[in-house]
Amino acid sequence: MVNIPELVQQTNGFSDYNPMQQLVLQAPWDGKNMVVASPTASGKTIIAELTGLNSILNKRKKAMYTCPLRALANEHYTDFQDKYSKQQNIRMAVATGDMDSSSKYLSQYDFVFTTYEKLNSLLVHRADWLQQLGTLIIDEVHELDSDRGPTLEMIITKLRILNPKLQIIALSATIPNSDELAAWLQAELIQSNYRPVPLKEGVHYESTIEFKDNAREKTREDDPIEAMLSNTLEKKKQALVFANTRPRAESLAKQSAAVVQKFLTIEDKKELVKIAKKIENALESPTEQCKKLSALVQNGAAFHHAGLVQTQRSLIENGFRAGAIKTISATPTLAAGVNLPSFRVIITSLHRFDFGGMVPIPIREYRQMAGRAGRPKYDSAGESIVLCKNELEASAVMEEYIRGEMEPVSSQVGREPILRMHLLGLIASRFIFDTQSMDDFFSKTLYAFQYKNTDNLFRMLRGLVKELSELGFIEGEENRFWTTKIGSRVAELYLDPLSAADLIAALKKMDLNHFGALFALVDTTEARPYLNVKTKDEALVWEELQSRWAELPITSSEAMFTDTQLVQKFQTAKFLDAWTNETPEQQLLDDFNIQPGIIRAKLQIVDWLAYSAVELAPLVGAQQHTGLLSRMRKRLSSGIKEELVLLCELRGIGRVRARRLFNSGIKTVADVKQASVENLAKIIGTAVAITVKKQLGAEIEKGAKKKIDAQLKEQKTLFDHS
Repeated sequence: MVNIPELVQQTNGFSDYNPMQQLVLQAPWDGKNMVVASPTASGKTIIAELTGLNSILNKRKKAMYTCPLRALANEHYTDFQDKYSKQQNIRMAVATGDMDSSSKYLSQYDFVFTTYEKLNSLLVHRADWLQQLGTLIIDEVHELDSDRGPTLEMIITKLRILNPKLQIIALSATIPNSDELAAWLQAELIQSNYRPVPLKEGVHYESTIEFKDNAREKTREDDPIEAMLSNTLEKKKQALVFANTRPRAESLAKQSAAVVQKFLTIEDKKELVKIAKKIENALESPTEQCKKLSALVQNGAAFHHAGLVQTQRSLIENGFRAGAIKTISATPTLAAGVNLPSFRVIITSLHRFDFGGMVPIPIREYRQMAGRAGRPKYDSAGESIVLCKNELEASAVMEEYIRGEMEPVSSQVGREPILRMHLLGLIASRFIFDTQSMDDFFSKTLYAFQYKNTDNLFRMLRGLVKELSELGFIEGEENRFWTTKIGSRVAELYLDPLSAADLIAALKKMDLNHFGALFALVDTTEARPYLNVKTKDEALVWEELQSRWAELPITSSEAMFTDTQLVQKFQTAKFLDAWTNETPEQQLLDDFNIQPGIIRAKLQIVDWLAYSAVELAPLVGAQQHTGLLSRMRKRLSSGIKEELVLLCELRGIGRVRARRLFNSGIKTVADVKQASVENLAKIIGTAVAITVKKQLGAEIEKGAKKKIDAQLKEQKTLFDHS
């Protein structure tokens, strides 16, 4: 038997386990289910290491870590891989994509890192290797009452039925009803308020910081943001500034840069120039956003939100960790994502926009942001400061948020739209096969445990069974029902059954065209949120919609009057059409107010919908559309017209470089193969030209890049002087 606590301690290089971790080690951690509830940054990852390694090395069983975000799964995979893979001969894998597979290859790995959605997809696809799991580590289990909550609740309930001996380790923020979660999971509860870096929470108003313990600190009598940043930088520390919107994050970064630049060293400036250059050139053709961010980073400040592409977000995060970037102004998504601690967190607003206007954020969201304060090994304490306008607001924030109790976790399974998809998945994967098995399954959920009276839930489920039958996705009767062939495929594709029904109706339309197919993908719940239309443009968009009505795969003209989001769907389809017709990203930002990061997030969803349409078409007698749909999917992937599809198959060739090649007469892969590397370098740059030629089997001599660059520079000099 391997001494796991000793192994983990030696690998991480700490002298002793912290108080929270010691509580775990004093409990039956090596076999029993556990709920560990403690603050952010209290060392819960070590618990994942202990229990995961124990499952693999001592029980000879697989371990799995699951969490809500891809970034989090990747971060933990990289960390665990570096520490234990070679050293302990543990095969590790991360799986966060490909929702249409049982991912049988994962059966070869000992430790798998994944997201809730991917794990649920594996269960729908009946991945039998899941029965070999010894330990399931669920990070952020308090997400049970978020939008992802029903998926997580289904995962837990299914796995407890499928694998009764499975050990579940649930890692949670400090929540008031952690005892209830532990009781549902039949788990040992470990609660701790320990935090390796103490957190000082406070408010700022009228040039004063007032902390929870009533201590006070004076700041400059100027703008609160500038005062707080100056105060932070004078201490040679960094700050995370949280804003409630993307535009606000950008304006705060601009304001921060004016303060930060005065505190930069020569070394900082050299490093920032390198980071800024990479940020500006993250896209083939930089947008104004790229240039704006690059300029700010040169001054030691940055903004961080979903509008940035992943490369830019990573560069900012790494620059901040290295100490070159002194302050990041971000939306709250940063707090929920990767681990990025800072000495001070400045929260500019405790409200966010909802459909009805600005609403207060939950206390849990505040705690998530505040929890980013304090860097282990660097800070003796972290500070989280909420900016307030006056003493009255400061007093309210202190009582409601800083001293307030976090909201309890409540099951969200009783929401009908979400329940519909999960019910179809349960029937397809044979967890449910009649009304009795349906009642039995849902009696094991957190919903049933919390609310006791399940009459309303069971009535809703029976109604959904009838609805799924009417849609043609299941058949049978109360005593026995099962999914149809098309129903099974819809479940495997992880689609909302109503979206699938609309998509199937569109596929059955004989004269489907490119724009109509794009609209069909958009006309789904998965494609939400749709793009907004400016009030001043609404009349024009409505007019264009009516003029193109015949192109849309809508069977009833009633949609014109009953679909309240029809114009937004049309606008979203127009954006996708513009993207596939090579409209530059800056133009897309100007015309549709959609930023590069949001473009890619939207395309990821639409790609899945396009793939689903390709899969469903033959099953519903619409195979005549598979060619159109497959071509459309490739065009969506690269944002290109059809003539560039083959060129974009080459690694390193995107929409901009492909168009340059095509316009230079190099229109096919064969043309690329025949062209000299020198000629290609003139069009797409030396490094990319060499990469492309190597892909096509060409042998490139050593030092070719330097030689070609010199030739191009000489030719440019001659041209400039001619």
